[in-house]
Amino acid sequence: MVYDKSYVKQFSSYTNLISLMQRYSDFQENIVDVRMTASDVFFENTIRTNCYLLKSGYVQITDIGKYGVAYLMIGSPGKIISLPIYYSEIPQLLEVKALTDVVITRVDFEFLKKVLQFEDPHNYITINYLSDLRKMLYQEVTQNTAAVRTRIINFLIYLADSLGMRAGDYVVWLPHFLTYEVLAEFAHCSKPHAVTILKELRAKEIIDTHRGQWAILDIRKLQGLLDA
Repeated sequence: MVYDKSYVKQFSSYTNLISLMQRYSDFQENIVDVRMTASDVFFENTIRTNCYLLKSGYVQITDIGKYGVAYLMIGSPGKIISLPIYYSEIPQLLEVKALTDVVITRVDFEFLKKVLQFEDPHNYITINYLSDLRKMLYQEVTQNTAAVRTRIINFLIYLADSLGMRAGDYVVWLPHFLTYEVLAEFAHCSKPHAVTILKELRAKEIIDTHRGQWAILDIRKLQGLLDA
């Protein structure tokens, strides 16, 4: 069966999911908004009783398994941070780090499961979550198999495509939370290595900064480096 992508995304939006839960009289007692400031961290283990929806801001999500870090992801506003599908596949330890000031809506998992059973019989929300997860895991796999320079360029393009703000045909402003440290972590390299490559891109007038925020000056040139 083929699904309408735009409809599935709209149905799975934060606003609609909250609206579905508000139909139930026990809504208020099963959800709470949690505020975090940039760099705050919390952990969730396998004894999972809550699900987390990102109301505003950006977070870094790390799945820490028995063999170390399994994947890194960026959660953006409206995303479900964690939605366990099988109990046996719940991450052993999930680290959520605030990249900006954030508001996270904590939902009792049994309450959410009840709502989804009645309000989402076609499993649109689960399908959307798994689709987003698949894309992020693909990004992580390609990062692990590429050279450092390629990993950094790939991550910049990913940020531009998924979280960037266009300011013309080819200029893209990157999220405010992007720092050398964040770039190095997601590119799996040292900070000095990330600094060196960004200096190279800056010298070629492909990227630049303004008041601490990075911008890609010509997304075509950046993408072209992957084919060079």
